[in-house]
Amino acid sequence: MSSLSRTAVVGASLLLAAPAMAGEWVGWLVGEPCAASLQVADCPLRHVDKTVLLLENGEKLTFAWGDGKAVSVADVDKSYAKRVRLSGEIKAGVLAPTKLDVLETSSEKKFFKGCL
Repeated sequence: MSSLSRTAVVGASLLLAAPAMAGEWVGWLVGEPCAASLQVADCPLRHVDKTVLLLENGEKLTFAWGDGKAVSVADVDKSYAKRVRLSGEIKAGVLAPTKLDVLETSSEKKFFKGCL
């Protein structure tokens, strides 16, 4: 086998063994039906079990979350319909997040007692 052929074989095997795509993605956690219609603010909680990351360009990204995962059910509940950043790797088209950062805080309700 010539050195050129060996180089081509090694190069092809490196491409096939390429690592998963790692990075950060910013968007909103919403239910999949809401992502399809680009609806963020009023996405019903009944869709929380089908939560996806709606990216700024309108694409949706499925991610792994739940018990035993880096992003728990409580994390998704707290950040549902909010702008977030997910860090991790995409493997087979699904993001395996290692970190979730909430970028948007909900306005705190302040109660005024008035004159008592």
